Amino acid sequence: MNNVYVICAAALLLIFVLYYLDRWNKIHKTAADAAPETPQTDPAASGECCGKHAVCEKQKLAEARLRSAQYFDDEELDRFRGRSADDYSDQEVEEFRYVMYTMQQNEVREWMECLQAREIELPDELKEECYSMMNEIN
Repeated sequence: MNNVYVICAAALLLIFVLYYLDRWNKIHKTAADAAPETPQTDPAASGECCGKHAVCEKQKLAEARLRSAQYFDDEELDRFRGRSADDYSDQEVEEFRYVMYTMQQNEVREWMECLQAREIELPDELKEECYSMMNEIN
């Protein structure tokens, strides 16, 4: 009778060990799958951009000067051509902000490209707001 207890206990122990090993493997496999892969090359150097980093966004905006200008009902902003980004009054910043918040969120990237093509610098106060709006739609 004692042999039966020993065999049952050993079988139960083996079942528990196998169960917990299986759970351990699943947990570590899930964690490994969820871990982000580190890129082997620099996206900026290869010309590819994931679109999730402000550096990439700024690089894309710099390349936008090569494209033709498109207007977003903001022709009044043309008078700011050639002005420095830190040289705007509060009222002028509000003009930019008004235009930015009256357009659809998915148009903000194109609007910033348009401003660059027209050689209009966005006020420093609005740059982070614009990048946040662009990143929210991704």
